[in-house]
Amino acid sequence: MLSQPVGTSLRSDAVFAQLWEAERPRLWRLAVRVSGSVDAADDLTQDVGIRAAQAFSELRRLESGPAWLTKMTVHTALRWRQRQRDASLLDGTFLSPDSGPEETTLQRDAAARMRSVIDALPETLRTPLILHYWEGLSCREIAEALEIPLGTLLSRLFAARKRLRKQLSDELL
Repeated sequence: MLSQPVGTSLRSDAVFAQLWEAERPRLWRLAVRVSGSVDAADDLTQDVGIRAAQAFSELRRLESGPAWLTKMTVHTALRWRQRQRDASLLDGTFLSPDSGPEETTLQRDAAARMRSVIDALPETLRTPLILHYWEGLSCREIAEALEIPLGTLLSRLFAARKRLRKQLSDELL
């Protein structure tokens, strides 16, 4: 449950509550992806909610609310991940529901290898990759959330894809 920030009006509390309810499921998924832990996502999301409720009056434009919450969630999850280095990054697999036993095994192996390769990327490459491809954020949203120039983000995404491609193709040969 979100605590009421000191000195806020009832109207801003209602506006925050609407924003939070609309964004919370997406922020929870983001916390899972960035932290690598489904178990920690509830606590991380609750932490973001409490801090966001307390700081909501400082938000200048309501339209920037989702990006602001994304930024808070990314930073909270990254700090948690730094303290929990042994967490794995991606919790899902890329299995098709129509897969037979042999295909399922191959898909699970490929998903595990992909997780391993992504986990091995430096944080500066891994986080933009996750935000863009798994969370579906635009490059502008990611650059804003990570507080980096758009050009820097684009070069990091390029470098991450290049490393993934090289690592995975090296293993196939």
